[in-house]
Amino acid sequence: MIKMLLIGLSFLVSVSATAQLSPQEPLAPISPHWVLAQKSEISKSQAAAIAQKKHGGKVLSVSREGDVYRVKLLQDSGRVKIVTVAAQK
Repeated sequence: MIKMLLIGLSFLVSVSATAQLSPQEPLAPISPHWVLAQKSEISKSQAAAIAQKKHGGKVLSVSREGDVYRVKLLQDSGRVKIVTVAAQK
């Protein structure tokens, strides 16, 4: 009787241990839209290129101010122009 009880208990322990070791549901893959949301900010060099393409001139400096980059351009006329470029794509 005790032998049967021990066999039954050891079976239950092994089954419960196996159930605990079984893999859980795999995590859902990251949505491409979520990845794009993470990478939606542009760099300083991208902001400079955008400003230069639109307004021409030589880039003097680029600084980040909150949600925008402040790009300082030297125009061919010698005039300094300050342009803001959104940091978000």
